[in-house]
Amino acid sequence: MAVIDGSTSKSPHSIISGMSNGRAAMLALKDIINRLHPSCTLSEFCSIATSEIMDIYRSHGISVEYLKAHPEGRLTASVAILSLSRREVWLIGDCQCLADGIFYDNPKPAEAAIANHRSEIITDLLSHGKATVSSLQQNDIARDAIVGDIVKTCFRQNVDFATVDGFPIAEDKVKVVQLSGCHEVVLATDGYPFLLPTLKESEEALARQLSEDPLCYRTFKATKGLKEGQVSFDDRAYVRICL
Repeated sequence: MAVIDGSTSKSPHSIISGMSNGRAAMLALKDIINRLHPSCTLSEFCSIATSEIMDIYRSHGISVEYLKAHPEGRLTASVAILSLSRREVWLIGDCQCLADGIFYDNPKPAEAAIANHRSEIITDLLSHGKATVSSLQQNDIARDAIVGDIVKTCFRQNVDFATVDGFPIAEDKVKVVQLSGCHEVVLATDGYPFLLPTLKESEEALARQLSEDPLCYRTFKATKGLKEGQVSFDDRAYVRICL
């Protein structure tokens, strides 16, 4: 079982026409995971996923040299995988899980600093009357100000943090959660700022966050907030498994 989170597009160019790179990565991973042998190891998964994503690049005429120079243009996704036979959870990228109520995550090293910078920009804009919460929900100029920093972190993919992007996955940056004796597991993407033991509780906590701090710069600091016309600040997936 798995939850998959395709990365928000940071490039205007799509590998597959008519589809964002994050969605293309998610669909490719979904297919790969559906075909995994139950006894598959983390190393085997990393090898298979890397090879098949690279095959997609090749089939669309995208060179390795281009992707090295423009990592923001890769098919990139984070994934949390539960291996029942191995009784392990693999957190590749910034997904999260609960194992018998104990919380585990695997955030990008620079994410908190970038989110703090966005928070400082928003605070300054609001305090000086240069923007309103409503105007920033329509046009998040604070997000625009940090996009360059986010793109820079792409050059550290599978160096400082693990992700699935068609290049060798940094297995030493994958968090492996051992489930020996565990009775219940929750897997979720980072669209849930507060991961709780049930979907209802997690959704209620998300709803409170979006009501009290829709820009996600105070009680929960993120690199993006709730845009006008959307229902949350990020897409999300949640699955709860009794072992």
